[in-house]
Amino acid sequence: MSGIFGKKQVMLAVLVVALGIAVYLNYYFSTNNPITRDANTSTTSSKSLGDAKFVDNPSTVTTTQPSKTEDPNDYFVQARKNRENARQEAVDLIKDMMNDAKATKEIQQKALEKAAAIAAAIDQESKIESLIKAKGFKDCVVFIEDDKCNVVVKADELNEVQALQITEIVTAQSKIVAQNVKIMNVK
Repeated sequence: MSGIFGKKQVMLAVLVVALGIAVYLNYYFSTNNPITRDANTSTTSSKSLGDAKFVDNPSTVTTTQPSKTEDPNDYFVQARKNRENARQEAVDLIKDMMNDAKATKEIQQKALEKAAAIAAAIDQESKIESLIKAKGFKDCVVFIEDDKCNVVVKADELNEVQALQITEIVTAQSKIVAQNVKIMNVK
């Protein structure tokens, strides 16, 4: 044994550091973003199992005139960019795991399954966003992770009918149950 650390230990250390960075970024963005910080509050008066949750938080984002070009400071542009960057980092880690010469078949299979799950989530998010926009919303962004879905729509306010329409779109396009769908609006 020529060194203290073998390839497996180095790979494990890299994955632990990547996980630590992901946890830190999640904490950072969840505490600095007032929209997601207030995501657990609900404006619905009834609390029945299966009811859609949505947040009407007018003080978080100001309404601006839509422009022909995308504003890099726009919430939706920034959210899509952050989502794509996080996905690309995850895909790069998966590629590294799959291409590791010492990776077992089991590790490679798990990496392949994770890559397929990421691809499916991307496809579902795209379909859901398109269908929500078709319902008349100006813009939206969808985040799917495991069995949960967060939807942020550009609207002055949301009523229960609109929330139900969005929830139906999410449940029809994915295996996510209505109880795990959170809907928020941004002006």
